[in-house]
Amino acid sequence: MPQPTIKLYGFGPTRSSRCLWTLRELGVVFQEVEVDLPAGEHRQPWFLALNPMGRVPVLQHGDLLISESAAICLYLADRFPGPGLAPPPGTGARARHDRWVFFAMTELDQPLWRIRRHRVIYPEERRIPGEIHNARADFLQAAAVLERELSERLFLVDERFTVADVLTAQTLAWAGWYGLLDSLPGLQLYLDRQLERPACPPILRPR
Repeated sequence: MPQPTIKLYGFGPTRSSRCLWTLRELGVVFQEVEVDLPAGEHRQPWFLALNPMGRVPVLQHGDLLISESAAICLYLADRFPGPGLAPPPGTGARARHDRWVFFAMTELDQPLWRIRRHRVIYPEERRIPGEIHNARADFLQAAAVLERELSERLFLVDERFTVADVLTAQTLAWAGWYGLLDSLPGLQLYLDRQLERPACPPILRPR
């Protein structure tokens, strides 16, 4: 039996779970390689050769190496177009789709990352409690816009599940762990529907 030509380097409930979800939705054969972040494997030379930033996820497809979760998910959707996880490049539908991809990465993900940095990642002397407050406010402002957009539909683009939903749902799951969806029942309902998909990694489902 041929060995998988796709390897996903990741760890638990990090952004690598977005790529794992995409691979499972596509039904392609791949190998999952755990990078033990608590043990510092992401700082070892072998991993830095894959991604000099020392971050997961990394996708290896033959000789191709890709980092950054959204880039990985979009590459996979375009490389394996059968399931329709992204509209064809150059179309209006793709433009609408990519709008929500970038919205998830810039307006939703980044405030959450700021919260995490000032809670646990930065050393104590660099943590700013007020920055957590600001980041929460930024997230809730963007999330309210998203909730209005989703008030009359199940998915973000053309009434079908896409990479935009993968990225958005994984990010909202992260927000839920911080209690940021308590005042957003519409987004919580959207998230619950996505997490029920068979391909959703179990680690993202409610704890």
